[in-house]
Amino acid sequence: MAKPAHKKKDGASSSSAALKPRNAAGKKKRGDSGKSKGFGEKNKGSKVAIAKSGHFQKKRSGGGDQSRTPQEKKRKLSFKKDEGVNEDAAKPSDIHKKFDKKKPVDRKAKKELLESRKRKRKPNFDIEKDVVSLWEKMRQRNIKAEDRSRIVSETLAKMKGKMVQMAMSHSCSRVLQSCVKHSQEAQKNEVFQELRPSFLDLCLNTYACHLALRMIDNAKKDQLQQLLSILHGNVVRLLRHPTGSAVVEHAYHAASGSQKQELVSEFFSPEFRLFRNITKGRIKEILSDEPAAKRKTVLEHMTLSIQPILEKGIVDHSIIHRVLVEYLSIAPMSMVGNIVDQLSGPLLVRMLHTADGAKLGVLCVRHGSAKQRKKIIKALKGQVLKVARDDHGYAVLLSVIDVVDDTELVTKVIMSELATEIRELSVNKYGQRLILHLLTPNIPRYFPAELLKTLKSPVEFISSSKTTADACEKGDDECGDVNDGDDNTESARISKKDPFLRRTELLSKSGFAQKLVEACATNAGELLRSPLGKDVIYEVARGGVDGIMLKATPEGISSVHKAIADLAALPKDKKTEEEHVLEHYHASRTIRRLVLDSSCHKLDGSSESFAQMLWSLALQGRCTTWARGHSAKVVAAFRDSEDPAVRRVAKSEINSLVDSGVLEGRKAKATSADAARK
Repeated sequence: MAKPAHKKKDGASSSSAALKPRNAAGKKKRGDSGKSKGFGEKNKGSKVAIAKSGHFQKKRSGGGDQSRTPQEKKRKLSFKKDEGVNEDAAKPSDIHKKFDKKKPVDRKAKKELLESRKRKRKPNFDIEKDVVSLWEKMRQRNIKAEDRSRIVSETLAKMKGKMVQMAMSHSCSRVLQSCVKHSQEAQKNEVFQELRPSFLDLCLNTYACHLALRMIDNAKKDQLQQLLSILHGNVVRLLRHPTGSAVVEHAYHAASGSQKQELVSEFFSPEFRLFRNITKGRIKEILSDEPAAKRKTVLEHMTLSIQPILEKGIVDHSIIHRVLVEYLSIAPMSMVGNIVDQLSGPLLVRMLHTADGAKLGVLCVRHGSAKQRKKIIKALKGQVLKVARDDHGYAVLLSVIDVVDDTELVTKVIMSELATEIRELSVNKYGQRLILHLLTPNIPRYFPAELLKTLKSPVEFISSSKTTADACEKGDDECGDVNDGDDNTESARISKKDPFLRRTELLSKSGFAQKLVEACATNAGELLRSPLGKDVIYEVARGGVDGIMLKATPEGISSVHKAIADLAALPKDKKTEEEHVLEHYHASRTIRRLVLDSSCHKLDGSSESFAQMLWSLALQGRCTTWARGHSAKVVAAFRDSEDPAVRRVAKSEINSLVDSGVLEGRKAKATSADAARK
């Protein structure tokens, strides 16, 4: 009698297997092997089947043997061994292989091996090793001059005849630079003569280009001309190279005016690279006597030369800025639009440090579309304060204030950054012009004539170059004649919003006006005594052109008046190091200007003018104390003030000073002036 199935595992297993259907060949169907036996059975076949079915594998992101635990890997290996699988081929190398401990490395032998390999790869390895060791002694700060001169001579002697190869090396290039720096004049000439034939190769090498820059710095007048002669015909090619462009830029700065023109003229046409001394100045002057076909050829050649440089983004150099200005002066407006589109963005910010680069920036702002202006303003984000203090870059910010109608974007990006450092900008030569441009735009007293010309027309004859270049494209022989365009029509096309409304929004929306009056009231003494800040505080206290500040913050203007009057009311103290504002040269003249223009400071008839406040707080009954020196100009200004109420109040006291001879009157001034003329 057979035992029950639940007591005999093998029987239960066989009976359950007998119930499974089989295919025609008598084999189990695919997928049944994992279900025929339990997980706890020790049958070899069942273990292999279960292992193949994947029940022992955990779901991991990596997959494969690397995702299994060591125990699973051992178990899988035992299954493969039972099946007759090659053990060496199946087991992972990092699980079962037992490694011996690493033997200690012989560093000396390893170093010798590396040196032998370098010696085979570098023919001058031994010389390089010697000169680097000498360089370590040469570059010390506490070494004597005689010892350094001896080491320099020894180093140059070792490198003689091999300086070009040494200059291409990372370490030896620095050795040569130090030798040139500390060598005698005769030794510098020897190095120059040996490196001069390979100057172009030095320009294109990552390490040797620094030595080429040193050669330009130390070159005499005739030596510089030799180097420029080597560059002649290769300027355009070198400017497309990352390191070569830096050398050409360095040579451009070291060259004279005529030499600079020769370098730039290689962009004009191929004949300028082959011949010399045919340039007469600017490109418009050169093309004035040329036929139309020649002008068209020059324009096409300049386009082909400039385009690869712009595509590579090599726009940091001043020679490229000069070439672009020359190109835009003769290009049609369609080509100008292409250049503006390429430069609008981060590329333009890298060009604002030169005069020509700033002109290009103003050009892009004035002639760019709304989308292009938006890209330029966004590119300036985080760089506004740096650009505002730059010698040339601030002109682009002035142009943005002038023509961009999107005051919300300008407020968010530019005005918000300027508002963080109003005091510092007020005493900066270029930063204060931004503040003054908001209050009194385009006033010749504060802005140089060249700057006003740049803001109006950044590139010479840009409005009329369309006619000129288009005529050249059509082959018109009269395309050299240039006529200026209508400035009013151009301004209307560039910007639509009213200038006063635009400046009012920039001052009010950003809170710049309120922060400006707070800075002037807090730092009134510093600004009055500053030769640059005095103009800012004067225009703020005056209220700006058309009373723009009075309408924005009338209470703030009164606080500035009060701060100035309080400083003037302080008693004269000779013990203090700081000079009194009424006796200071700049401060006294600024206060005098405010007194003379005091009628402009009234927002309405009920408000008190600055002259009235100053008289009541500082000068009433004390004019005798301030009737001499620089302060006498302030006292005399009350007699000529535009405010009639102030003249009436101060008349009696000032006339008594004039009669007593303490304060000079108008007649006395005229008499002394006539005597001086005689």
